[in-house]
Amino acid sequence: MQAPLVSASSQVRRYGHWIDGQPVATATHIQRVGPQSDDVVAEFSNGSDSDAARAIQSARRAFDEGPWPKLSGTERANVLNRWADLVLLNLDHLVQIEIAEAGKTIRVAKGDLEGTVALMRYAAALCHQLSGEAFTDFGSALQAMVIHEPVGVVAAIVPWNFPTIIFAQKVPFALAAGCTVVVKPSELTSGTAYELARLATQAGLPNGALNVVMGYGDPVGQHLVQSQDVDMVSFTGSTATGRRVLKGQEVNFKRVSLELGGKSAAIVFDDCDIEAAVEGVLFSIFMHSGQLCCAGSRLLVQNGIAPRFLEALIERAEQLKIGLLEDPSTDFGPVVSEVQLQSLKRFVARAKAQGATILSGGDTADSRSESATYVGASRTFLPTILDNVECSMEVFDEEAFGPILSVTRFATEDEAVRLANMSKYGLAGSVWTTNMRRAFDIAGKVRTGTMEINTSLEGQPQLPFGGFRTSGIGREKGKAGLEEFTEIKTVAFRLEARPPFFGAK
Repeated sequence: MQAPLVSASSQVRRYGHWIDGQPVATATHIQRVGPQSDDVVAEFSNGSDSDAARAIQSARRAFDEGPWPKLSGTERANVLNRWADLVLLNLDHLVQIEIAEAGKTIRVAKGDLEGTVALMRYAAALCHQLSGEAFTDFGSALQAMVIHEPVGVVAAIVPWNFPTIIFAQKVPFALAAGCTVVVKPSELTSGTAYELARLATQAGLPNGALNVVMGYGDPVGQHLVQSQDVDMVSFTGSTATGRRVLKGQEVNFKRVSLELGGKSAAIVFDDCDIEAAVEGVLFSIFMHSGQLCCAGSRLLVQNGIAPRFLEALIERAEQLKIGLLEDPSTDFGPVVSEVQLQSLKRFVARAKAQGATILSGGDTADSRSESATYVGASRTFLPTILDNVECSMEVFDEEAFGPILSVTRFATEDEAVRLANMSKYGLAGSVWTTNMRRAFDIAGKVRTGTMEINTSLEGQPQLPFGGFRTSGIGREKGKAGLEEFTEIKTVAFRLEARPPFFGAK
């Protein structure tokens, strides 16, 4: 197996930017204290406006003068597949970085890296599918083509919760379309972006086609959003920050793709398979400690089944094993930072003050005697279930971004749909029932980008992902995820001279 790019045994990993196929050191760094302990696990370059500008110019040259946009689909696919091969060879090392920086359990981190490889392979396959259309029905003198061209330089802004897999939902697809990319990872989880860029260069990606510039949203992210040399911004993060990204285009009018917040509803009917529904609801809200935009954070449960369902759900939630992230048997770990932890505590306190009832959780894991000795217990917010949540409460429609499930009862199908749509978001959702007519009817009525029937979080590379309303603009993954990074051009051509329009000479 190939040696790791940065030794996993190093106590503190130090990263610079990756620009024009080379590491770039900076004088100042951001120290990342890991979620599981007080230890510094990495230091990331603290980028400036000039660093961002240098990365953009590298991508600009690579697009305007370099070979990448001009290569055939087969040539680009070969590079992307070699890149996927190298990620697979370095998978264990990358998993350890995800554990240290993002606070993932080893099972979640490994699944993310395997998903990253699958997305790269799928994007490579799409290199052969940038087809156009020919129109030949204008008469013998005129024909036309509609073709896809790469949009140009893409700024990909990646959040902290899924730093590899969201990277892979953007970057390989942009590269497959022939674009060049500047990635701005979160200042909390920058390690894997750097290492993925190094592996891409090793796989044969031309210098400048993929750059990584680290640092804070201001100035680095802001510079990327406002630069006139960037043709498109692909952003994943909060709805509030998404609004600022849009505002940054008041002058530039560049292409923007936004994958933002969510408050997804899991609709559970009284004819469901209770065991399957409990497991699905549990997974959709408590995976990665609830730190995912498509989390099923609203449980809408039919009155007749509510007591029995909640009893089973609480029992399973309290069985989740809290422990060392490196332990394959661990189910649940710490949240990403102290800031996030305090935010969750305040969120639950406000919900309780507004009348919600805490059925389970609501505190950190060190409040449980059996978890008190775990090194990350004070940073682990317990799986929390809040009952008696009314539509008027903050917890009903505001995204907590943590392991907090709100429970609201309903009586009829119409009420379930109405409650599901009583949200400014529209990212995902699920319906649990054995009545398939009902299931598909509700899937069509709930205004959300993804709706799943008797399952949850089935993210496959072929399936587009994105939201309605304030959950975003555009789609990632699937063929739609490739076309996001293209411009459509019409080429019309005459096969014989056109008759004079203004009359004879």
